Amino acid sequence: DDSKLSECKFCYAPRFIPRRTGMGKYKDVPAKRMFYFPIVPRLQRLYASTESAAEMTWHHKNKNNSNILRHPSDGKAWKHFDDVYPDFAREPRNVRLGLCADGFTPYIQASASPYSCWPIIVTPYNLPPEMCMTKPYLLLRCLIPGPKNPKEKIGVYMQPLIDDLQ
Repeated sequence: DDSKLSECKFCYAPRFIPRRTGMGKYKDVPAKRMFYFPIVPRLQRLYASTESAAEMTWHHKNKNNSNILRHPSDGKAWKHFDDVYPDFAREPRNVRLGLCADGFTPYIQASASPYSCWPIIVTPYNLPPEMCMTKPYLLLRCLIPGPKNPKEKIGVYMQPLIDDLQ
C-alpha cells in the first residue's frame, strides 16, 4: 500500500506539503493528485461482453492486402510491430492499444493563472474501425491535474498504466 509513503516512489518528490490550518497547527496536504483508473478490468470486460468479444479479433480476420489504409492494422507501424514481435502477433486475442494525451483548460478566468488537465485515453485497436474510436471504447485511464503541462514528467504519471500492462 503506497498511502503511507512520504515521497513518490517514481520521482522521489515529497508527496505532502505542510499547510497551516491555524493556531500554529499544520496539516499535510497532497502536493498533487493524479486520478488513475486501472485498465485490466476494462480489458477483461471487452472479452466478457458478447458484443465486443466477437469483434476483438476483427483486425486478424479482416486483413487488407490493398494499399488503402482503413484501419491501424493496415499501416506500416502495425506490420513492423508484427515482424519485431512475432509471438505477440501470432495470437489475435492479444490486445493492441493506442494511447492519446492532450491537455485542455477546464475554465478560463482573466484574473486567475491558467490551469490545465491532461486526460490519458487508451483505445483498443483490435476492434473494427466503426467501433474502436467511439465513446464506449475510448478508455480514460488517468487524469493529470495542472496547473502546468506535465512535459518531461509525463512518464511518472504513466507509470501505473505501464505497471498494469506488464
